[in-house]
Amino acid sequence: MQSDANLLPMRGNTVHEILENDHEIIKGLLDSLTRASAREDRMQILEQLKGALTIHNATEENIVYPALDKIAGHKFETLKLYNETASADILVFQIDTMLKEGDETKFGEKAQKLHDAVFKHIEVEEKSALPHLEKGAETQEQQMLMQSVREFRSAMHFTPPKIPAGRTYTGEIGTETTTRTPMS
Repeated sequence: MQSDANLLPMRGNTVHEILENDHEIIKGLLDSLTRASAREDRMQILEQLKGALTIHNATEENIVYPALDKIAGHKFETLKLYNETASADILVFQIDTMLKEGDETKFGEKAQKLHDAVFKHIEVEEKSALPHLEKGAETQEQQMLMQSVREFRSAMHFTPPKIPAGRTYTGEIGTETTTRTPMS
């Protein structure tokens, strides 16, 4: 997966604008994914989508949704948004697994389901959640929220760990193997 934050540039002067710009990129990737027919194209688009969703969802789940609950007092709406994001993550995982296993029989169905769910989620955020947050936040809170988003997004860089000599990482959490080097 691409891990560069440039995959999802932070554009906008408000949290609402930043998230709406993210949404446009994500919607474009979803449209491309549902139209792609070659396995290699699907895999490449899905990797880009995974990177964009990782950055975007982390911003929302760690900053925006908690602020929606605290500042705007919309606990139920917040929990619903968390749940929708988790459901989309499951679909992304299923599509990713399907492509990696080479079984694309249900690709179109799963990709369309993901497309529709994320588009609906985006609509709810843009028409309800984000306006509630803007309306409920005082100027100082809006400024602090924007600062938090900027700091969070600028910190969204992943550097793979350096592998110490004699060790091999399998990529699985908590899994490593030690390789022996022949003694002279």
